[in-house]
Amino acid sequence: MELQGRHVIVIGGSTGIGRAVTDDVIAAGGIATVGSRSREKLEKVRADHGDRVKINTVDVTDEDSVRDFFAAADDADHLVICPGDMAVGSVTEVTREAIDASLGTKIVGQLWCVRHALPRLAGPGSITLIAGGAGFRAMAGMPITSAANAGIGGLGQSLALELKPRRVNVIVAGVVDTPLWDFLPDPARQDLYTGAAAQAPVGRIGQPSDISSTVLHVMANDFIDGAVIPVDGGALIS
Repeated sequence: MELQGRHVIVIGGSTGIGRAVTDDVIAAGGIATVGSRSREKLEKVRADHGDRVKINTVDVTDEDSVRDFFAAADDADHLVICPGDMAVGSVTEVTREAIDASLGTKIVGQLWCVRHALPRLAGPGSITLIAGGAGFRAMAGMPITSAANAGIGGLGQSLALELKPRRVNVIVAGVVDTPLWDFLPDPARQDLYTGAAAQAPVGRIGQPSDISSTVLHVMANDFIDGAVIPVDGGALIS
């Protein structure tokens, strides 16, 4: 119960990795404020956790939306940002819409969240950003997604220096079974999972709980700062 009574704001906390973080925060004795674009998914979180959570919609690509979200939030001990978006397509095929969505969500959106969270965030608190393994191991057909994820690593380390004594860390998630991959037809998604599992030394893909347990660890351990931590079953070394 290391988070007993602590308040954690989880952006993107209604599905996938963010939902696992929300669930684990509550299980560890904390309370959560969850932000998401989807009111329907937020209501499901509140139905599951009752008065242990507060919910509000937010679009991280819209600075006014982010500003309003944090203006309405209570003071917090920790901030976790888990926005999910990918730009799929080669350098000659990826669309401007996909480029803007990926960079706007992963880079600019995380920056807006940190900026407007600061007045609410305790001095000794922490910020955890989520990146994807595509930014740290070359992947053909995903140049913008790779650039965005690599950028999160640099963003986090720069913020760690700038925002001390607040701690800032980046978790690099490998292939994880979340709705982020639902855009793929079932056979293609299963092929992706099978290939990723074969590539990883541990022999499987990740589950949201694999990532969320590490997020809670870096929140609780005040000697971890400026770290970029892969949680990918060893895929980056294979």
